[in-house]
Amino acid sequence: MNRSDVVHNMVRYLRNNGLFHFSGLIVEILRNHIHSYFLGRKLGAAGLLVRSGYYIRGLPYMHIGKNFHAGRGLWLEAVTQCQGQNFSPVIEIGDNVSISFWGHIAAAKLITIGSGVMIGSKVTIIDHDHGGYGSGMNVSPDIPPSQRLLSVASVRIGSNVWIADGVVVTAGAEIGEGSVIGANSVVRGYIPPFTLAVGVPARPIKKFDFVRREWARISDRSDNRSS
Repeated sequence: MNRSDVVHNMVRYLRNNGLFHFSGLIVEILRNHIHSYFLGRKLGAAGLLVRSGYYIRGLPYMHIGKNFHAGRGLWLEAVTQCQGQNFSPVIEIGDNVSISFWGHIAAAKLITIGSGVMIGSKVTIIDHDHGGYGSGMNVSPDIPPSQRLLSVASVRIGSNVWIADGVVVTAGAEIGEGSVIGANSVVRGYIPPFTLAVGVPARPIKKFDFVRREWARISDRSDNRSS
């Protein structure tokens, strides 16, 4: 967007919403850019931009690439302590990653997100749980949930993935490069590269055919290890 487009949009916003809302918008834009500048310097993340209402904790345990953009209400946390428990989390985010409103990313172990990933609104990505419920990790329910946080398994998201609104990505999930996760899906296992996955739990229903250059339906889901 060039300078004339920016000016045109600002004038239109002023006409449609009035001086009071316009002045509030300008203040918010300035505040966002000031906060983002200092946060980006701290993280070594050039071009970082986060909007108002963000909650970001555990900066020494994060590595964020250039041009990271996040909408209002971002919750990004490397969990180092909880009720006397200590963790060694790592959050790695590649270049040109964008997150819409109210994204929630929290790691007590490891979350990696590749470059070029786009994440919709109200998406949750976590690698931990408040208790274990099988698979050798059984925690008694008579312990308060706040005291039984477990670092379960790493989450890995490949490059150029699109995660639509309302998706939940749970501990141990792996999403291959170029895949698409449909809105309100729950990812709890492996999603192969270049596939479209939907549902609870998310399962691939289409795969991109690079010969025909089209998304083709999957008849044999044997390559889906999420079951």
